[in-house]
Amino acid sequence: MEENKNIEPEQPPKNFPKVEHSRIPPSSGKIIASQENILPEKEISASEQQQATTKETILSETETPAPEIINPTQVKEMEVHHPHHVTHKKKWGEYLLEFLMLFLAVFLGFVAENIREHKVENNRAKEYALSLVQDLQTDTTAINIQVKSGDIYIAITDSLLYLSSNRLEGRNAAKFSFYTRFMYWTAPLYWNRVTFEQIKNSGSLRYFKNYRLMEKLMKYNELVNTIDGEFGAIMSRGNMLLNQINKIIEPTIHHDLSKHMLLALDTMSKETKESFFSAKIESMENKRGEIKEMLNMTVVQQRNLRFNDTRLLIAKKVATELISQFKKEYHLENE
Repeated sequence: MEENKNIEPEQPPKNFPKVEHSRIPPSSGKIIASQENILPEKEISASEQQQATTKETILSETETPAPEIINPTQVKEMEVHHPHHVTHKKKWGEYLLEFLMLFLAVFLGFVAENIREHKVENNRAKEYALSLVQDLQTDTTAINIQVKSGDIYIAITDSLLYLSSNRLEGRNAAKFSFYTRFMYWTAPLYWNRVTFEQIKNSGSLRYFKNYRLMEKLMKYNELVNTIDGEFGAIMSRGNMLLNQINKIIEPTIHHDLSKHMLLALDTMSKETKESFFSAKIESMENKRGEIKEMLNMTVVQQRNLRFNDTRLLIAKKVATELISQFKKEYHLENE
């Protein structure tokens, strides 16, 4: 019995959680755990739930949705469309209506295209007409200068023939030397034909619907070609005259007159002319042979210049008419 007394009752482990039983009525017969024992289980459940939610989010972001499988029969049904039943028969009026609608659509498209092309061609014709008018105006100015220069040359030739009928000494010799200096004049006429050549080479003449106007333009082009051919001959005779003139007049006179052009004689002051007419020149009687040869050539030049001046005046008249008609045809009065 004493041994039993010395035996101490077993103590529960220190770390073992103490369980406290709430007092409940005896009739319930249930024991409710304290909040201390239930808390670890709640924390574990929330953590696991958070991890599960994170995994689901990652999977939903990384997973590619499976392609939707379309039934081929559905596509076929969507592509095929029958306005009528397969066995439906159209009336002749429906065929006629469809034909008229198709014809009207094609016809209106054709008309619209023709209107567009007509507008484009008319605009291009107007641009070319304006450029041609500007070229023709430049030509008329050049023709005026050329005709005036030709008239001066013709008058000088008459003066030389008159002076040569007298003795070429003193003042007569000075005058003869003065006028002889200008006998090899060979200034060409530069036509402005850039626009016409561009129109002709590019086939753009079709833009101009006024055929009479085009005929006159062609006539003007023929006149220009004829005049250019004659100018080539005039320049050749002028170069031949230069060799003869160098044998007749003194180098000092030639040098002093070299700064004056033929056209300037019409505006040269009387004082300037008198200074040349009063110059001391040796007798030219010993040069009658060279003078005779030169005068014969100048007479030929004079005759051809007269013919050429007539052509130039005709060309000027045609150019003036073309300017007026182009302005009227394409409403360029204010240009």
